[in-house]
Amino acid sequence: MLNATGMQRGFLLLSMTLIFLVLAPTASAKKPTRETNPSQGDVVITDQCAFPVLGHIDGVEIIKTWTDDTGNPIKQIVTFPGNRLTFTNLDTGTSVTVVGTGSTQLRARRDGSVSARAMGHGPFFPNPLTGEPGIWYLSGQGRAILDRQGNVISARLAGKLVDLCASLAS
Repeated sequence: MLNATGMQRGFLLLSMTLIFLVLAPTASAKKPTRETNPSQGDVVITDQCAFPVLGHIDGVEIIKTWTDDTGNPIKQIVTFPGNRLTFTNLDTGTSVTVVGTGSTQLRARRDGSVSARAMGHGPFFPNPLTGEPGIWYLSGQGRAILDRQGNVISARLAGKLVDLCASLAS
């Protein structure tokens, strides 16, 4: 992930939101703000497979953020309706296209930790449970609790998790 666009921007937004949610006290929520990213840029992933991979997203990203009365984020839902993800081995030109539909939810907890949930179809890199390098495609859902510093306290996945690097190697 060297190119500062697309998927990397989404992960940066997620990371920043986690930091805000960890620091934010739980309070009553107001009507959410809604942001739509109509297109997401390409990203070159260099540190997960044995070769560089171009990641391309076709589709929009919709971000809803709820804040407390002082403007601190306390909950965020990001949806990816109808997205398609294409990963291309930049050495051989081999591509894999998968659906990337689903949502993620983040919630601040009273103790300062954050609960995170991802549902649907989408990539993780590296492996969200083991840290093993790869472009891991999940069809199902994952849940995690992160402490104030963003460290994973607990995590679990339900569904199918496949490393796409093997499919891209040929």
